[in-house]
Amino acid sequence: MEDLPLRIPTRRVRARPPEPPDSKQKQRVALAAGLSLLWTIFTLLAQFSGILGGIEEPLIDWRQSLASYPAHPSDQLALIAIDRIPPNKPWPWSRLEYSLMLRSLIDYAPQSIVFEMNLNDRDTDYTSFDSTFSHVVERANAVVFAATVLSTPSPLPVPPRVKSLSFHGDTRSVPHFGSAIWPLSTFAGDSPVGANNVEAEPDLHLRRLPLVFMLDDKLIHSLVLQAAAQYLGADLSASDVTLGRAIFLRRHDGKLLRTLPIDDQGRLRIRFRFGAPVSWQAGFDNVLVYDDQIQNGISPGRDLHKIENRQVWIGRTDPAERERFTTAIGQLSRVEIELQAMRTILEQDYVRPLPPMILAALYLLVGIGGAAAIIRIGPVHAAALLIILAAFWLESAILVFRLYNVILPLPSFLMLLFGTYIMGLLAAFWDLEPETDKRQLPLEL
Repeated sequence: MEDLPLRIPTRRVRARPPEPPDSKQKQRVALAAGLSLLWTIFTLLAQFSGILGGIEEPLIDWRQSLASYPAHPSDQLALIAIDRIPPNKPWPWSRLEYSLMLRSLIDYAPQSIVFEMNLNDRDTDYTSFDSTFSHVVERANAVVFAATVLSTPSPLPVPPRVKSLSFHGDTRSVPHFGSAIWPLSTFAGDSPVGANNVEAEPDLHLRRLPLVFMLDDKLIHSLVLQAAAQYLGADLSASDVTLGRAIFLRRHDGKLLRTLPIDDQGRLRIRFRFGAPVSWQAGFDNVLVYDDQIQNGISPGRDLHKIENRQVWIGRTDPAERERFTTAIGQLSRVEIELQAMRTILEQDYVRPLPPMILAALYLLVGIGGAAAIIRIGPVHAAALLIILAAFWLESAILVFRLYNVILPLPSFLMLLFGTYIMGLLAAFWDLEPETDKRQLPLEL
């Protein structure tokens, strides 16, 4: 024990000297910011030009299909649905059926009545009751009829009651038609008329409803636009259209009643919501029964008094209806789509993109800041930060759409983050001190 040393000899290992800071960091941050600025501008151009629309549209549909806050059905509209075509009463029906229906409704003072189907049959089986139908239409407060525009030319002129709308802008993108099938003048008379054409988009989904059409050299209104003007008390001759921006519905004295946002094709994006679009709905066959029960002091299944001051739509919803369209909330008939559009207009429940200046400012902030973060905190930490930012943007896109119907773009934002990360990596590993040409000999003094 006495031979043991007092302390065990140890060998000191020198600590690794810290890596010197990158003397070119400021230059790399500036380079990253410049590259990211170029990428951000490219992303914004792709966003505003509509190139990414094919990816964005299904994502907007997905947001509309999510379970959102409950939407109350409209108390301004009502629907009488032709939900069943009996074998003994094949379609189309005689005008007698509509005469009886209309006579049952007008006693309960609806604000107006809209026939969504085009009543243009000239066969004697249908026209024999046109005079009766005409008398009932004259007694009603207001009846709106549907027309259908066609691409084939026709020598028949546009009826005098269909006035051309005042408009501004380029009409080349607006659907052009050469003729139309109008409701018969034997009962329609001077009643307001609107085109009921509904068309799906190239991917067979329906997202927008046209509010105006070009017929010859006239800009005419749709059935929905005519019905909205009828309900709101607007005068279409005093209203004006700015294509690519909005339709301004005005009263006869010029007072603005509604501003309807439209695209360059004159279409309104519909805010689809789950549930019945109207708070009062009845089957066509039951209305006469309800009226008879009320007249005899029997409590009806549906109280017809509740249609007072409402706009009542009559249209087909039966499964045999061939015109059914795929929407964000499932398959809908034409009249159900038009009611969704009417609710969008009356409640001003419009779907809107984020204002371009705000979107551009956000993209510039994210792009330049993200690229600089890669230089400052390193690629790994910056990647984690960008992933968190992408998740936050996705949650914000869902929440903002639910609360305010504002669209936060998703494809372009992911494109921005991916490009920002690549630009940051390029700046981080860019050789800012290129080697001199060794073949050049130094000058000797």
